[in-house]
Amino acid sequence: MLVPVVGFFYRRRLQKRTPDGLVALRRVFTTFCVAIVGYGIVLEFLYPSYGHTQRGPFGLAAGLLIAGAVAGLAGPRIERPLDCTDDRRLAGSYRTRFFLRIAFSEVAALFGFVAFFLTFYWWAYPIGAAIAAFGFRRAAPTAANLRHDQEILSYSGCGRSLVSALRHVNPPDRRS
Repeated sequence: MLVPVVGFFYRRRLQKRTPDGLVALRRVFTTFCVAIVGYGIVLEFLYPSYGHTQRGPFGLAAGLLIAGAVAGLAGPRIERPLDCTDDRRLAGSYRTRFFLRIAFSEVAALFGFVAFFLTFYWWAYPIGAAIAAFGFRRAAPTAANLRHDQEILSYSGCGRSLVSALRHVNPPDRRS
């Protein structure tokens, strides 16, 4: 998708297929993971260019990382259970929860990124990215995570299939 011309034709070919909501969600998840790695690559190139004689306060870097970890821990506290009323609501509530989990998890990586620029401690971003990775693991639309969510739905009396709802109910088209 990133290669000029090739990406354009690949995307057009993908648009002609019948959309699968679960595949789209997994692509979005992959994009977030690649972004975290991309930030690290940027810092890898920037770090050697800094004069390392003056560093910012250690407490600032540690405080930002702690704040990022707290944000990652606060996310699960505001989650709502999946809505099993119908397939559309089930898929919608899963997507909402997915994006909330990603957002709260990504805070740690972004705070690590900021901590690097404010303090010039190279380790700030890798620690923030590692904290984010724990949250991403929880948010990932993997077979194991979906199976776990399905077990919770079944235990609560929901007879709907989460995977089927995600595959067949697409989000509303925002372009129209």
